[in-house]
Amino acid sequence: MVENSQLQLTKKLNLTTHHINHFAEPIEIEQLAVRYGTPLYITDESTLHKKVRDLRNAYSKFNGQVKLAYSVKANFTPAVLLSFIRDGITFDITSLGELHFLKRCKAPPENVIYTSVTEEFQEYYEVLQTGIKKVVVSSFSGMTNLAKAAQMLSVKPLTMVRVNPEVGVKAEIRASYRNGKFGVPFNGGTIDSATKMVKHLMDNDLLHFEGFHFHLGSQITDFSCFIHAIDKMHNFMTKMKKEFPRFTVNTLDIGGGTPVYYNESVPTPSQMADSYVPRLNRLIESHGPFDLLIESGRYLVAESSILISKIVNTKEYNEQKVVIVDTGYHLLLDAALLKQEYPQETVSARGSINEQSRNTNGKSIHLAGRLCDTYDVFPQSKASDLTGAKIGRYISFYNVGAYSVVFNMPFHCQTKPSIVMKTSNGEYKLVRRGTSYEQLFIDEGGSLI
Repeated sequence: MVENSQLQLTKKLNLTTHHINHFAEPIEIEQLAVRYGTPLYITDESTLHKKVRDLRNAYSKFNGQVKLAYSVKANFTPAVLLSFIRDGITFDITSLGELHFLKRCKAPPENVIYTSVTEEFQEYYEVLQTGIKKVVVSSFSGMTNLAKAAQMLSVKPLTMVRVNPEVGVKAEIRASYRNGKFGVPFNGGTIDSATKMVKHLMDNDLLHFEGFHFHLGSQITDFSCFIHAIDKMHNFMTKMKKEFPRFTVNTLDIGGGTPVYYNESVPTPSQMADSYVPRLNRLIESHGPFDLLIESGRYLVAESSILISKIVNTKEYNEQKVVIVDTGYHLLLDAALLKQEYPQETVSARGSINEQSRNTNGKSIHLAGRLCDTYDVFPQSKASDLTGAKIGRYISFYNVGAYSVVFNMPFHCQTKPSIVMKTSNGEYKLVRRGTSYEQLFIDEGGSLI
């Protein structure tokens, strides 16, 4: 019944359509491409700050404190991290490498939450040494390793249990399903269950129980999964309170999933939050106040960046024109893995978005990359406009700020491109230098031969 009503609600939403963030003018793009070469990433700092504000405002109806956590895995460019540090948000990290980046950027350790997958003792030891106090565990073994590290360092970390609600999720990437990799079920016949782990934490002198974390998936547009997960959380918390009168949840982390526009219309963060914030408020009424933690990687950074690529060749068949650019899926891996339909435009050729505008002389355009691989092609979004695509012009790939820079790989000895940031005051600043073939040669062991 809940699911049907949620689906009806979703159909009534005024969904976000065909949104392209034109933060850079065509003349600016061409000048930057000439100066730094292509491919070239351009990131807009103002968009980063705006997304933080939008996500905060979306949860304004929650009857408690709301904190945002940026999932560093989406984009760990230091300039991006520094922008978010200025916003005072929390950072969700899952590796010692990400921790090193935050340390170098001087992120306050109290604004970092560590969510490991491997949960090794040495890993936790290094994490706790930095002053990080909030740690998420998702196995009994991991909890034991954290306790051992805490004892050796004489600290008592705030420990959250990652649960797998095992609810149905309709999303591009699902993170909650039966026997899934992430988290533990509420109940089960082994020690790897939230029931056994919470019971252990209640009697633990080394760890302080802080609350729960779950993450359902990415690009979620059907919010019934959140309602089901929160209802399961309510039932579990009620059960724990009966067994342990001093059981209290201080933080509830409901993960991410806020969708971004690529090809299909998506709900706004406010529409998403409004569908289940009433459930969260009832959770407070039943179990007392807690801080709500909202994680986001994709939503906070996706629309902040574009990738500029130069058209280097074309060829025509009967009804088709193949346009070849100087980038490939080594810079936009999700185009191959997920068939991600990034919006694209020919620079200085913006026109109305319709079927005719995507054609040149009646020919459909097939956008292909520079790699010698059949999968190195770029699906086109409904918002794509490749009018005037010819050799020497540039193509802008939009909404590429999430999971593109971090997936860069040296297939065909391809090097990393430069990244330029448009700062909040409107100036363009180089924030990552592109690498050279010689640097790649050395990195691959060339200096050892």
